[in-house]
Amino acid sequence: MPDESFTCPRCFFTAPARADLRFCPRCGLSDAADAAADTSVLEITVGPRKFHVHDRIAIGSICTIYRCRFKADSKPIEGIFKIAREPLTNDLVANEAQILRRLHAADTQNRFGPFLPIVEESFAFGDDPANPKRHANILRMHEEIHSPDELYTLSEVRAQYPTGLDTRNVAWIWRRLLSIVGFAHSQGVIHGAVLPMHVLIEPAAHKLLLIDWCCAVHESENNEPLTIIAGGYLPWFKRDGATRRPPTNAIDIACAARCMIELLGGDPIRAEFPPTVEAGLQRHFERCLGNTTSLDSWKLLEDFDRLIEALWGPRRFQVLTMPPKRGS
Repeated sequence: MPDESFTCPRCFFTAPARADLRFCPRCGLSDAADAAADTSVLEITVGPRKFHVHDRIAIGSICTIYRCRFKADSKPIEGIFKIAREPLTNDLVANEAQILRRLHAADTQNRFGPFLPIVEESFAFGDDPANPKRHANILRMHEEIHSPDELYTLSEVRAQYPTGLDTRNVAWIWRRLLSIVGFAHSQGVIHGAVLPMHVLIEPAAHKLLLIDWCCAVHESENNEPLTIIAGGYLPWFKRDGATRRPPTNAIDIACAARCMIELLGGDPIRAEFPPTVEAGLQRHFERCLGNTTSLDSWKLLEDFDRLIEALWGPRRFQVLTMPPKRGS
């Protein structure tokens, strides 16, 4: 999607960005070019429920994301409000809600629900005939994660540890990521964009959340080849001239493994590791990079557990510290 666009955080009007844009053409919000600094609250009503949308968290290629507060079972919740940046991506935002609901419905014992966002509402937003409606999702995290401020993307973790994360911390992150990817695959779902900005961790209690299921596909559908939106990993796909690939489990596993190589301080494109990383770990992640249907997340997890116990003995809780975020 084009980046040369402005989305107002108060009324969500979208227009081409201009250097002289200093107020929203629709609602008059001042200093619109620096709209992330706006602290005004937008109240949205969906059926009988009210949602209060606050400051912007991020702008992605598909959605703009804001903080959102609401009540669930009379309890105050802080979640996120995701809205399509362009009407052309409405179907992707709606697809995310459908995929997440499918996965939660299949998780009858709630073993994997904590790894997934929960869909509170999914709806078309907007009432201005001159500005087409865009699809929005209101999501919340597992009840043990009280605020987005408790979560860090793997990109943020990597920035905090520029020489690489301790291998034992990478181990617990990898185990959890394999678990949720394996569950999705067991339900016929391919995420399609397992990238550092889509993997969130809560360091204190070793929780992990896999987000941004907009491009996920289900095997029951007549799926087109996936358009690779791998961001910084795109050169890996372009080496053989391909920017589109058939949707397979191997794409998810390979992208996830490259996330770990990057966390370790290595080069995720060339699959190069720092010399301090144990040879057994290097071989394990290299095995995950193959574009083969024989790769299976559950089997990889079993093999990884045997490997780390052979390397380090019985597993122990590994402390990972990150600087506090605003509001923490």
